[in-house]
Amino acid sequence: MIIRNVTVIDGTGGTPRAGMDVLVTDGRFTDIRPSRTDTSAVPTGEPVLDGRGGWLLPGLWEAHTHLRDYGMSLPAPERFAHLKEVLAGYLAEGVTSVCDLGGMPELSPELRDASRADAAMASLFTTEAAFTGIDGWPVTGLVGHRSGVMEVGDADHARRLLQGVRLGEVDYVKCMFDSRPGGGRRLPPEALEVIIAAAHQAGKKALVHIATGTDLREAVRAGADCIEHSPLPRDPHDLSEAEQLAALMAEAGTLYCPTVATWEQLAYGADPEYLDQLIADGILTPDGAEEIMARPTYGRPFPKHPADECRIRFDHAMRTLPVFHRAGVTLVAGSDIARVMPTPARALLRELQLFARAGVPNSAVIAAATGHAAEKIGRLRTRGTITVGSVADAVLLDADPLADLSHLVHRRHLRAVVSSGRIASP
Repeated sequence: MIIRNVTVIDGTGGTPRAGMDVLVTDGRFTDIRPSRTDTSAVPTGEPVLDGRGGWLLPGLWEAHTHLRDYGMSLPAPERFAHLKEVLAGYLAEGVTSVCDLGGMPELSPELRDASRADAAMASLFTTEAAFTGIDGWPVTGLVGHRSGVMEVGDADHARRLLQGVRLGEVDYVKCMFDSRPGGGRRLPPEALEVIIAAAHQAGKKALVHIATGTDLREAVRAGADCIEHSPLPRDPHDLSEAEQLAALMAEAGTLYCPTVATWEQLAYGADPEYLDQLIADGILTPDGAEEIMARPTYGRPFPKHPADECRIRFDHAMRTLPVFHRAGVTLVAGSDIARVMPTPARALLRELQLFARAGVPNSAVIAAATGHAAEKIGRLRTRGTITVGSVADAVLLDADPLADLSHLVHRRHLRAVVSSGRIASP
């Protein structure tokens, strides 16, 4: 396939290239060259996607979600088919890759394989290697392996558990470093070091869920590849802690996936004015707002994080995102939940809006949802960018997202989605 006459935003943060033709062969980008006016260069029978002067960027990545949230309420026989529909829904909105950081281990391997074989679904990346402390977060009560999460007492215990894990078969390793809200034990730092070392030895990235600045510091020193969630600050009015954390992460090369849309939803989701704001921002429609308000969970407090705490985390994350960006920390976009969103894909698009609203440049926002997300799980050489050799996932827009991020967020600007070299939408 040839995608003709586009401005290429390649997902690396580099300068856009206007008037380009992009050649796709066997599902990968194989050439990016100045557009030709003649059609003789197109082999007979070769599909052509006419870009008409539009903007081509890599397919978006949801770098932190939990598919179990979209399937656990259904009867077991219905879950697999439903989650396939969820992945198809992501793709329809330009999200070509999804990273599940805690799904349903009984379904994840089969669902991942199905997604890689079906160009009508976003490609799924998962882990069946997740660790927490005893009686930890998010599980309670059992020691050992439960629901895909292993509870770890100390470094020796971690070593014993790792003997039963085929790290070569997972996409990455997830650690919940902080303790369960309201109780439980934190994953011991020495155990975290053992787990991260084992992940790296197997060639896998270690993604670490934190709650505080102390958690973040210790996770970085243990070798974490990406910090999941923004921390609860010691003093919400003081930016010095964030500046110190940003400097530490930048020096270590640790990526940062703050999931600010999570804190926004948990802080304000029960307020009808928040839904009005989502409508005004193009994330939600009035009909969609009525559907959300009719959900059984609407307006109920989230049991693990009080709304007041989430307001602090949200406001502080928004104030400090530019601090991390200026320090040179690699930002990654992931939404975590879609509790007050019409679709999971819309939650990611909200995350991108919030990045931009916080003051992150649009070029860095796009990189956070493309190349940086692929880098987070060790796939940058093969995915997440429009570069020769990378998997041909792309989004074609009719307006410039660097000039206005709403051109990426609002679906009316979406002209086509390419998945593994095939036109998937519209």
